[in-house]
Amino acid sequence: MIKHPLTLTRIKQTAGILMLVASLALVQACGSDNKNESRTEDALEKTGDAISADTKDATAEAREDLKETGDKVEAKSDEAAADFRRERDEAVAKMNVQKDKLDAKIDELKAKADKQSDKAKAETDRQREKLEEQRKELGEDIDHAKNATADAWKDVKSGFKQAGREIGDAFDKAGDKLKRDND
Repeated sequence: MIKHPLTLTRIKQTAGILMLVASLALVQACGSDNKNESRTEDALEKTGDAISADTKDATAEAREDLKETGDKVEAKSDEAAADFRRERDEAVAKMNVQKDKLDAKIDELKAKADKQSDKAKAETDRQREKLEEQRKELGEDIDHAKNATADAWKDVKSGFKQAGREIGDAFDKAGDKLKRDND
């Protein structure tokens, strides 16, 4: 039995030594973990700083790109508005020339009607009334054109084309009528 207490003492001593070695190993491991954690934290902080700097740079570049794009769009918009106004003003000028021609043709038909027989005068009066109606419509179209916005311009322009064809046909008919009466 005495051997047992010796064995127990040795076991206790061995266990103590093992515990001491394990404690030292743990202390060393904990010390190196702190270093790794410190290095990891430093790396994460540096990465975060780098990401933040890159984000600021990218944001600044994106803002600059958006500003440049906005400037380009504004310039194109201004150019389109100027083109629209120029086209509208040219169309109004051409319509005013057409209106003046209609006025001259109407005056010519009035003068001609005074010299015609009743039957010819009735036909000339119908032609004159058609031209006067078209002149009135042309005047309204001119007013619409002068006040047209860029969005409404396409509709106004297609109406002008149709009116121009109708006026051209009326001129042809009235001109034919005057030629026949003069012959």
